[in-house]
Formats: sequence, C-alpha cells, structure tokens
Amino acid sequence: MVQKSEIQCYNCKEYGHVARECQKPKRAKDAAYHRENMLLCKQEEAGIQLNAEQA
Repeated sequence: MVQKSEIQCYNCKEYGHVARECQKPKRAKDAAYHRENMLLCKQEEAGIQLNAEQA
C-alpha cells in the first residue's frame, strides 16, 4: 500500500494528493513541451523517420 505522503500531484508538484484531488487550477503546459511537439510535427510532415523515443 502506498502512503498518501509519497504520492505527488502532477498538477502542482506537491505531495499528499493526486491531480484529480488538486484544489489549484490546472497548470498550463510549458513552452518546452509545445516547442518539442511542434518540431516532431514538422519532422513528420517533412517525412523524416522518427526514432522510437520520439514516436
């Protein structure tokens, strides 16, 4: 059994609850996430073969 104090919220990065129980507003995805996603889409459109990590 996992103790509640060991659980980390993906939304606010605090311990003791999960994202579903989080009282804070949803965290916006950062610019790095969007940049990486955009680059992957451009590579896919250009027909560049993606490796297993990128796919």
